[in-house]
Amino acid sequence: MINPSDYGLNQQELQHIIEGLQREPNHVELGIFSALWSEHCSYKHTRALLKQLPTEADWVLQGPGENAGVVALDADWAVVFKIESHNHPSFIAPFDGAATGVGGLVRDVMAMGARPVGVKALLRAGTLDDPKTRAMIAEIQRGADEYTRTCGLQSLGVELMTHPSYASNPLVNVIVVGLVPRSRLMKSSAGAVGNLLLYYGIPTGASGVDGAAFASKGMDENTVAHPPSGDAAVGKDLMMATLELIEHNAIVGLQDMGAAGLTSSAFEMVHRAGHGLWLDLDAVPKTSPQLSAYELMLSETQERMLAAVEPGQLDAARKILAQYPSLQVQVIGKVVEGSSAVIQHHQQTAASLPLPLVVDGFPRLTLSGQSPAAPAVTEPLAPVEAVNFAVSAAYDRPLARQLTIQAAGAVPGECAEIRLPQIGKTVLLRTLANGTDILQDPYQAVYGAVARACQDLKDSGAVPLALSDGLNFGNPEDPFVAWQITEGMRGLADACRDHHVPVIGGNVSLYNETRGEPILGQLFIGVMGVKGEA
Repeated sequence: MINPSDYGLNQQELQHIIEGLQREPNHVELGIFSALWSEHCSYKHTRALLKQLPTEADWVLQGPGENAGVVALDADWAVVFKIESHNHPSFIAPFDGAATGVGGLVRDVMAMGARPVGVKALLRAGTLDDPKTRAMIAEIQRGADEYTRTCGLQSLGVELMTHPSYASNPLVNVIVVGLVPRSRLMKSSAGAVGNLLLYYGIPTGASGVDGAAFASKGMDENTVAHPPSGDAAVGKDLMMATLELIEHNAIVGLQDMGAAGLTSSAFEMVHRAGHGLWLDLDAVPKTSPQLSAYELMLSETQERMLAAVEPGQLDAARKILAQYPSLQVQVIGKVVEGSSAVIQHHQQTAASLPLPLVVDGFPRLTLSGQSPAAPAVTEPLAPVEAVNFAVSAAYDRPLARQLTIQAAGAVPGECAEIRLPQIGKTVLLRTLANGTDILQDPYQAVYGAVARACQDLKDSGAVPLALSDGLNFGNPEDPFVAWQITEGMRGLADACRDHHVPVIGGNVSLYNETRGEPILGQLFIGVMGVKGEA
């Protein structure tokens, strides 16, 4: 008898799966559904709300639906940026949680073909009179900064605010900005039938198995998790190798093995191409031959990428990757006709699933919220002005052998800048979030944050062009939390329309609570603007 709660599923979802398959799923298949139908991957509570956001403009080259959003700078260059959260892992393991949060977003940006250039951290933590909180903040800062520095990226500063509600559930959100020649924009589709799926990076281990499901539920004193650790030096090799693959047109599609690991990358890449998938887990580089099919599919081992390669380009891709001894390289599958995914392990079929059902067949949920009977009262958010988060020195180096960038960290509360003197432009980034007024008037709290960010960019001489958002809230099944989310999203949609700023991507992180106590919800926004020559 299948217990759906063992896989983070409910009875309705299990019945939906059985009806779709016309049979009961096996253990590996249930794990795959658990990952891709988790809140973290599917956005099943917020998918309908996200559709109300404006996402298109003449200058938007890529909106939601890819690894990151892309905005044109001029006829030749574009900027890529995105917000992502890593909340639960950063509480369990602050250093590794923050480092892997930066690393995962770096890989998302480079999966679009871009050279990541800047990182900004948005942190919320408990009050500083708690020694455990101070120690946790220090480790979060150290983890994020080490990954940033090792990869040669510019720190664009950190925004830290404290509040008692974050004592047992900190928020660690990161924005990464990258630059890309428009001719080298990359997508995540696996392309045509016959293309090969090329794994490169660190061997797969058992760390972070079920990480997506873990990030989709609250925590308590019984929470046990083993989030993966990152390796920034390998991350840098991975970044440089990827950029070289793209520069030499050696690959046709690219996906980070982030949340849900190989499951999300392989399934989503091939589904976007409209074809079928054949995957050989025996070929996957691994830390132990004893790893099960379940572990290999759902491990969230860091510093791994999956590329789609035309057979005639395989030798060229291998030659490039051979320059980076830290990366293991192996063809692990291919794009096939049809719409099914067949997973082989030890020369037996470990899973056989219809891709449309797994990737996009989850039951949609509707948030049902209600406002409080009286205004809620809470302690104010306390900004920490002096944060010991080292900002890298401004640098002057070639980007993709064509463009020189000059970047500088931002003063807290001001716009971060990335200067591009060769094309006479400066990219500016302004980050904000709602305050405690999310508890009384979430619509206005979020609307006001967008309006202020846009005005700050204009005051700096920039034209606001696009926005990335990060929703960080508690249990969406709580009517009060659901009300904050729905009203906050309505405020975001209206503000973006009124200020002509499309939303080009973002992240949803729910179930941020411990022992049933939700955090003070935060809808982070990062608005990107450009100033300089038209």
